[in-house]
Amino acid sequence: MRQLTEPAHPPGPESPDEPARRREFVQTLARARRLGHQVEGVEAIYAIDDEEDAFRLMLEIAQAVGWERQGWKIAATNPALQQKLRTQGPVCGATFRRFHLRAPAVLRRDELLDPVIECEFFFTLGASLPPRAAAYAEDEVARAIAAVHAGIEVAECRYPRKALPAAWYVYADGFASGRYIQGPELSDWRVSLDQGIDVTLRRNGQRLGQGSSHDVMGHPIRSVHWLVNRLRAAQVPLRAGDVVSSGSCNILAAARAGDRYTAEFGGVGTVVLDVV
Repeated sequence: MRQLTEPAHPPGPESPDEPARRREFVQTLARARRLGHQVEGVEAIYAIDDEEDAFRLMLEIAQAVGWERQGWKIAATNPALQQKLRTQGPVCGATFRRFHLRAPAVLRRDELLDPVIECEFFFTLGASLPPRAAAYAEDEVARAIAAVHAGIEVAECRYPRKALPAAWYVYADGFASGRYIQGPELSDWRVSLDQGIDVTLRRNGQRLGQGSSHDVMGHPIRSVHWLVNRLRAAQVPLRAGDVVSSGSCNILAAARAGDRYTAEFGGVGTVVLDVV
């Protein structure tokens, strides 16, 4: 199993209180998400052994939160972002229906946790992709897609940015799963993404960053394909209606109160978010 960098503690034999520590960690993160606050000192609660453990904890925490799930987010979809996020490959997290919005949208800065604006593509499944023994081919995944929209992810972290724990703990938190602002639909997503879509993020009209759909594993469908097989291997289904945020187009910008963020997707349209 490929591992994230920076293990918190070396793996060791399970102690008698290990299950209790794990439950405490899960409840700590679930409570932080429900209440909308950040926590520190989680490495002292439970030692995450490897990436698979972090992934399983992410699923347990998403279940413990008790909210209706909307789908999944993918992060670290190119080498530059993997270095920044301290991973050796792509990662994923669960997303929740209550945090999926349509553009134009307004969010309160004081309700967000170290928010970061990212420009992404949202894939909506029209057919379920259940677990099975054989890996899904990319074409099979593409045929299951009902629609693709331009969008903004507002990533949030249950740990303070200035006191981030090891990357495995960020994975357990859903790798900054936050808010999702859905914009215009791509009229012919396969053709558009095959050709590539340039993306520009502006704050109050001033350009903050520029990227491309090619920054997402070369093509965002590859990112979704990766997720499908990651979940398949874990016996986790993707359901018709699930929305997959496929990863950042290499643009990350801290959100500030009083600013308007406009994501411009070439040939598609814009996504507008006001942070108040």
